Amino acid sequence: MLAMSTRTRILERFGAAGSPAARASGEAAAPAALFLPDLTLWYRWHKERSSFPAGWEGRSLPEVCRRRGFPIWLPVRPWRLEYRGLEVETAGSDDVRETRWHTSAGTLLARWTLGPDGDWWQTDYPAVSAEQLPAARQIVDSVVYHPDPEAAERARHEVGEDGVVALELPMRPLSDLLHSFLGWSDGLLLLWEQPDTVRELVAVLEEKLQELIAALVALPGDLFLSPDNLDGQFVSPDMFAEHLAPSYQATTAALEGRPLVVHAGGPLRPLLSQLAGCGVAGVEGISGPPQSDATLSEARELAGAGLTLWGGIVQDAVLAATEEEDFQRALAAALDQARQPGMILGVADRVPPEAVPERLEAVSRASL
Repeated sequence: MLAMSTRTRILERFGAAGSPAARASGEAAAPAALFLPDLTLWYRWHKERSSFPAGWEGRSLPEVCRRRGFPIWLPVRPWRLEYRGLEVETAGSDDVRETRWHTSAGTLLARWTLGPDGDWWQTDYPAVSAEQLPAARQIVDSVVYHPDPEAAERARHEVGEDGVVALELPMRPLSDLLHSFLGWSDGLLLLWEQPDTVRELVAVLEEKLQELIAALVALPGDLFLSPDNLDGQFVSPDMFAEHLAPSYQATTAALEGRPLVVHAGGPLRPLLSQLAGCGVAGVEGISGPPQSDATLSEARELAGAGLTLWGGIVQDAVLAATEEEDFQRALAAALDQARQPGMILGVADRVPPEAVPERLEAVSRASL
């Protein structure tokens, strides 16, 4: 009998999420946990700085994973974004990036600074007042997504059977607007003060998103990733039901059975059951405090049996500032819960750049 490939093991975890019966027959007999580290943030940080730990060097993320014996999780963006008909200026340095959109209703500016976690933090948003919404509408109207099949094909060839290729979609329209254009404080205020205008922006982006998804379904990815950084501190259940649920439902219906994984970046307790009800296959970023608000077991109780839960280990646990005893305690607790159907062990929500390599290896050994 041929051994199951890593790719198949990962996909079976997500594929069983929609069927408790399939989960019972396919996974219950296998107590081994599946450790799937999301090294995307870690890899980008170290590649840009040529600072890979000894023995962890690699020209590509799959190469690093193979070197260390990790399953490969490789998100790839098989599309490019164009603002058709608008003049767009970009500028940047090692720690600051800026984009300016020149519209007939005025120029809008977005600025990002490099955060201590290795990711880019947005500090200035283009549209923070009602007066700037007409310019924001011109930007939204100009958005064109161009599929890039070759990016997906290269990634699938590079990963092979050693992991999965996640075709990364644009953010959900509401998430995109709040994360990138309106900001969370001013954006939520505008959503309350100018609901019809914001709904129009969401509707325009939703149409463009679904058109792109229809073009991406034929590409050779294993599953789809929605990088929404979903956070229940800002998105209420009512907001989710009105603005996000219909988008998730339309997407899962269009994917012809391939799994949709949603990236979360904060507390999720109020939203887990709604995600499951939308047909989402899995959520990346499950953990207890201080990073999120539900352990794997607690999230299972909230979500029911229809959602694959990925995470369990908070980022702090793999940092040098955490004592070894505390790390071992966190690992044991997460590992015990991850040895259940519909669970994938991981560092929630992504492995931080400062992660202690030996701790990642310890998680990998313990999960075997």
